[in-house]
Amino acid sequence: MTITRLQSLHDLGSLCAGNLEVIIASRPEEIELSQRLRYRVFFEEMGAHATPEIAASKRDMDAFDDVCDHLLVVEYQEDGGVKVVGTYRLLRSESMKKIGRFYSDSEYDISAIRRYQGEIMEVGRSCVDPAFRNRSVMQLLWRGIGAYVSRFNIALMFGCASFVGTDPKEHAMALSYLHHYHLAPEALRAVALKERFIDMNLMPKEQVDAKRAFVSLPPLIKGYIRLSGYVGLGAVIDPEYNTTDVGIVVKTDLVTEKYAQRYKTSDNS
Repeated sequence: MTITRLQSLHDLGSLCAGNLEVIIASRPEEIELSQRLRYRVFFEEMGAHATPEIAASKRDMDAFDDVCDHLLVVEYQEDGGVKVVGTYRLLRSESMKKIGRFYSDSEYDISAIRRYQGEIMEVGRSCVDPAFRNRSVMQLLWRGIGAYVSRFNIALMFGCASFVGTDPKEHAMALSYLHHYHLAPEALRAVALKERFIDMNLMPKEQVDAKRAFVSLPPLIKGYIRLSGYVGLGAVIDPEYNTTDVGIVVKTDLVTEKYAQRYKTSDNS
């Protein structure tokens, strides 16, 4: 199968590293490759619970896939084949109107984020093939996000990020660290829905070893924090995906400064 970048509004320019490239999926079969990677990571590796339909198809899929943009890192192989080794799902406000809600609405009250003056974008379903969890792939994903943010003038990105497992006590220090040191200001704060609210304040601040807690964070959450990201109030248990979720919000200033400006392409649309 040959994969090509979209030459349209979604074109991010040439973002490559060796035989790896960042693209936006432009055809159903490309989205399917992303869904198959997500299935391998979320269901086979992380222990998510598949419905009969998902188990039979071996694809992680839902209604949001039809309205989101799918950012892919692909590997061009010597035999001419192409493998999707990293993926991110992106949902801008304009596209959200087609489905009427963000994915985060099922876990958080995001009213404050919706009121933000500027273009907002939800990010989610991020994963990387286990054999490609190296700096090159992660950098390409962030470069792709940076280029996309710049391309569509995104001012704020948000979403749900996860710890593996459904027992918050296993992540008591990390969750407490995020609550004490990185809680979003009220104007940007997502709040876990009342019926799903799990208190992240599991340890007093003076008992939290901030350095050790930061090191223990999942790589994706660590990346958001490095970009001066914030977390919402309260965590949420997602039994279907076997995760403990936190709400994330990031102003894109640092994303565009660090990634998009360097790789920005001219607007020929």
